[in-house]
Amino acid sequence: MRPVRLLASLMLFVAASLGTAWAQTPIYTVTVPVADTSAAVRDQAFATGLTQVLARASNGADPRGKAGYADAMKQPGGLVQQYHYARTGGANGAPLSLEIVFDPGAVRRVLAVGDASAAAPKAPVLVVARDAGGKLLGQEDLVPLAQMADTRGYQIVVPKGDAIPDPAALAAGDPAAVATVARQYNTAVVLVGKIGNDQTDWTLVSAGRTSTWKDSGEARAALLTNGANAMADKLDRQFAATQGGSSSGTVWVAGLRSATDYAGLLSTFQNDPAVKSIAPAAATADGVLFNVSANAPLARLIAGYAAGGHILATDGHDGADLAVRWVP
Repeated sequence: MRPVRLLASLMLFVAASLGTAWAQTPIYTVTVPVADTSAAVRDQAFATGLTQVLARASNGADPRGKAGYADAMKQPGGLVQQYHYARTGGANGAPLSLEIVFDPGAVRRVLAVGDASAAAPKAPVLVVARDAGGKLLGQEDLVPLAQMADTRGYQIVVPKGDAIPDPAALAAGDPAAVATVARQYNTAVVLVGKIGNDQTDWTLVSAGRTSTWKDSGEARAALLTNGANAMADKLDRQFAATQGGSSSGTVWVAGLRSATDYAGLLSTFQNDPAVKSIAPAAATADGVLFNVSANAPLARLIAGYAAGGHILATDGHDGADLAVRWVP
């Protein structure tokens, strides 16, 4: 950022942090009328703005009852990414306004205090996107998508080095391809995209399912932002579904072809301190049904195991509460 300086006509620009350029994020940006540029007035504006942003991020709910609210209000400036003053000419009853951009991650951490579902980790999303000419797009090509994904609470990663997965296999939800990605990037959530100048094609692979959609009619940056929002909407629904439900039940496991596979599966569950017990209940040539008891929702445990690349969620199985596939 440039040094602090007074713009002769309108604006006094004050950098709250140095380094990268700041991206406008509507949910986390707020404008508060202020009487002057004193530290006391500024800090009060930070508190007022943070309350508004926390309410927005909670879908309009009053944030003052949140477990993390009181602690956040002790030093609201610690959650600020950027701020700047603007002269208003007396509008809103004040000579100045203070526009504040809060750190999305910090706001999410405040809301997560005491909320087990919010605090549960979300897997990063591997984005495998190519342009119309087939070029693999890197982080610098996907900035609008990454910024909006971060605003919605998701981190994206891109293929690195020689570890470039097969987009067609991933888009088809091929278990071996997804498992390979999970081992390389610690996530089984993949967004496959084809990015044109005025059209995008997307496939989201998550929880053993694929979802496909198209978008068009806008500039590339807007299409990337739209893609991130659509992705987040779908993942939010899946994520919410894994945060509740029973902590004991039956889990069907397909793909167990050897004693080594069986031992690997048992080890995954038994090495998880949240799992109290696991025992086989029935078996066929296609898989094994296990009774599992845990201290957390089983759906959340299964979703977490996917990042290891061996246990992947699949469509349901008759007689089982959850179904997964073991991938050697």
